[in-house]
Amino acid sequence: MSEVKTKPVPARHFPSYERFDDELVAGSIFVAPVAEGQPQEFWYCCPCGCGITAPLRVGRGFKPAAGPSWNWNGSLEAPTLYPSVHHQGHWHGWLRNGVWESC
Repeated sequence: MSEVKTKPVPARHFPSYERFDDELVAGSIFVAPVAEGQPQEFWYCCPCGCGITAPLRVGRGFKPAAGPSWNWNGSLEAPTLYPSVHHQGHWHGWLRNGVWESC
């Protein structure tokens, strides 16, 4: 299977996992709450529109040591992740300033 290329897709934050999981909006996100300074789950719905959801292990302002993991800027309105998100064999791209962009 080749990776899907998409036009830029805005990241829409859902405050509850139930609503995130019910609506499955391409590029949407849900961030599980945790104590400050701890790694957390950053759920996303694939930006290509296929409806696949997956969690990423992120740190707010840091990249967790246990990998794979991502550094998240902490914003729900304009989230940025580093490094890129690679959903193996399906989609690869960046989440920058609240917009998903294919590589």
